[in-house]
Amino acid sequence: CCTLRQAFVDANKIFEAAKCVKMRSPAGKDLPDAKSIWIFTNQDNPCSSNFDKIQTITHGKDLKDANVDIHVMPMPKKSGDFDKSLLYNDLLSPISLQENVDCFADNNGTLDIEDVLENFGHFARKARKYAYVPLFLPGWKEREGDPGIMLDLYSVVRERKKPVPITVHQEKCTATAKRTSMIDKETGSVVEKKDLHYYAEFCGGRVTLHPDDIATLKDLSRSNMAGCVALLGFRPMESLDVTFPLNKNSIAFANDSFVAGSNTAFYNLKNAMERKNVYAVAELHTRAKSVSRMVALVPHRSSNGGLLIMQLPFKEDVREVAKEDIGFADQDAVDAAKNLIATSTVNHEGNFSEMLPENPWLKHFFGYLESVSLGRELDEVEDETKMDVEGLLAVARQQIEDFSISLPIDPEPVKKERKRKADAVSKPSKADTPMEDIDEEWIDLYKDDEISGKTAPELKAFLKSRGERVGGKKGELVDRVNRIIYNHIFSQK
Repeated sequence: CCTLRQAFVDANKIFEAAKCVKMRSPAGKDLPDAKSIWIFTNQDNPCSSNFDKIQTITHGKDLKDANVDIHVMPMPKKSGDFDKSLLYNDLLSPISLQENVDCFADNNGTLDIEDVLENFGHFARKARKYAYVPLFLPGWKEREGDPGIMLDLYSVVRERKKPVPITVHQEKCTATAKRTSMIDKETGSVVEKKDLHYYAEFCGGRVTLHPDDIATLKDLSRSNMAGCVALLGFRPMESLDVTFPLNKNSIAFANDSFVAGSNTAFYNLKNAMERKNVYAVAELHTRAKSVSRMVALVPHRSSNGGLLIMQLPFKEDVREVAKEDIGFADQDAVDAAKNLIATSTVNHEGNFSEMLPENPWLKHFFGYLESVSLGRELDEVEDETKMDVEGLLAVARQQIEDFSISLPIDPEPVKKERKRKADAVSKPSKADTPMEDIDEEWIDLYKDDEISGKTAPELKAFLKSRGERVGGKKGELVDRVNRIIYNHIFSQK
């Protein structure tokens, strides 16, 4: 039996039995954990027969169908180069198939752990990469054949998309492809995409636009046909408005594997921008047929950070605040808010990133690897991201109470009286409903900011016991429960 095939079978059992590996929820709301297999080997074909090879590839495809990424770290061979085409090209995940990984300092098999960690981080970032484009410096059109600085673009925030229902083939158990066609009502024939026309509002009328005209307009809006980042100039950092980062931002890192020397040029450009305290204004479009946007390239403050890409708005996108919307807050509420912010602000000298909490899920993952590899017990991970309610109240309890008192009370909506029958039994009002004492469990959940962990039926049962409305989404239920417990705590004190 091929040892690699048996390793795939054992790995699949481990992933299915491991309680710490989070699977996709039935409703599709929670994303599954990333699952990867790393193979360190100097055997480019460990299978002894063609049958073993077919069985190994079959088990590898089963792992890929279970969303398990397979990577290989080739170790030095006694003779010849490591040939992935013999077996591993049929096993590797798409994100690692094109990678040429070499983490060994010499042919004696000395492992460079720094290169291994760099490759781990590279593959982790690659899951968030959405494009790679060259960065062209000013005057690039006059320099024929200028490759620019190759950049990898990553999304700072990944959006959780709503799951889409799919149709599964009964025999192959794979998702079927869906094809949509437009039918002419009069002739019943299929309308080709090239025959479609679009309309746009222009000077109070509707103007027809052919897809070729739309493509021409997009081409005229770009300085380059292919995707790129064209640097236009620099501006002082003080001119960067604080409202610009409100859009979806990206971060760029150099890619030395496509264009040699990109890391050095990128590092020198970023350091020069930091010394001069400037940001770059550039034109960005990631695809050949996309519309370009003006962006700001802001150097990240960390030593190994990249360039933050922020979309710059057009003049028409920025609107002034109406005069009647200025100064509507009460002065006492403004003073109480300032006092609360001044009291609870964290003061830290030096790099702000040094005081940020560590990722609890990442600490748990490395703790799990250490416990499995060294045979130790799994230590409990301290979650530093949770709010220290007791510490916050010890510092700013009085300021929180003053700010709460200064807020205006929302007027209650006037309810119309309904006509009732004379013999109808009137229901007890909310004020006459006996209130149950709040259990300590709910108070502890409120202090730990874990009310959202309760299910919707549990939240509705709590609200019903307090005589409150039980309708609405779960987020509204959580806010309602937090408000009730907050009022209960401060009313006792």
